[in-house]
Amino acid sequence: MDSNGNSRHTSYLAHEAPEAAGQLSDTQFAALHLLYYVQLLWSRWLLIVAATVAAGLGYGLVTKFVLVKFYRAQAVIAPISSSGGLGSMSGAGDMMDSMGGGLMSLFNLASGGDSASVAERYLSIMNSYAFTTELIKRYHLERKIVDSNSKNAPTVTRWQMHRALLSRFSAEYNYRSGNLELYFQDPNPDDAQRILGYYLDNLRDKLRNEEVQSASAAAISLQDEIRKTSDALLQTQLYELMARQVQREKVAQVQADFAFKVIEPPVVPDNYYAPSARKNAVVASALTFTLLCGWFIASDFVKRARTRLADIQQAEPVPQPQPSEPQSGEVAESSARSVRTLRPRT
Repeated sequence: MDSNGNSRHTSYLAHEAPEAAGQLSDTQFAALHLLYYVQLLWSRWLLIVAATVAAGLGYGLVTKFVLVKFYRAQAVIAPISSSGGLGSMSGAGDMMDSMGGGLMSLFNLASGGDSASVAERYLSIMNSYAFTTELIKRYHLERKIVDSNSKNAPTVTRWQMHRALLSRFSAEYNYRSGNLELYFQDPNPDDAQRILGYYLDNLRDKLRNEEVQSASAAAISLQDEIRKTSDALLQTQLYELMARQVQREKVAQVQADFAFKVIEPPVVPDNYYAPSARKNAVVASALTFTLLCGWFIASDFVKRARTRLADIQQAEPVPQPQPSEPQSGEVAESSARSVRTLRPRT
């Protein structure tokens, strides 16, 4: 902006509107351009509206009648921490507290914390590569993940199967109720319900085996310590601890609701979950509207820039050729000729 408060865009306005040159501030200049672009788009409103409605309606119909529909099975489980599950079931709690409180606190710390941390552990297990590959192999889910008639079926790796199965599975932890909500999507509602049930069964079996192996290893370790010690009182305490571990192992083997309790078994709603025709129609309409407006504004900007550049090139002065200076020999010859001309005749 110059000393008179005029816009630095004076030269441009002089080209677009000569009468407004040197009279607009930056704010007025921006408002003028905004109004110009609004009028530009308004002059093509019929084309923009028609294309936007057509894109949204077309993609919405394609989504509703052409694309594959996915149904989502859902289940709700309540995680049970080891300190609140197996530990509370034992009738020998008072006896263990009287002789081995320190050891039992270590067992409780190793067994897990509250339901939130237990739920996070369950989610980590179900999203792991080992869990999904074991699930695929155990229940023969290869055909559900990869079409056997597809050309890429022979080249699909286990990692790709793991990613494909993981993309259909999701879970959410409800901090208010302390429950874990599980979901699985599939084009067939019966398969979605059945595979989600496989998730629950495989998770329970995995946790049960880990608990049995942990209790068995602890009992064997305590038995070795009993053989090594000669203190009768310490032997009695170790025998009681070993009995507790054996009890953990047996309870894990026979307990039906081990590790978690099923609040709601897998169920599939009547309506499909994805894709949403309304959502896709809105996205297609918004994208079409944005692209058309951007295209009209960019094309007009380029057109005016080219016109401005052509005017600038035409307004440049054409350099005039300057006469060349005579050489020194030519100057001497011209001087001699002049002298002969001016010499008086005799």
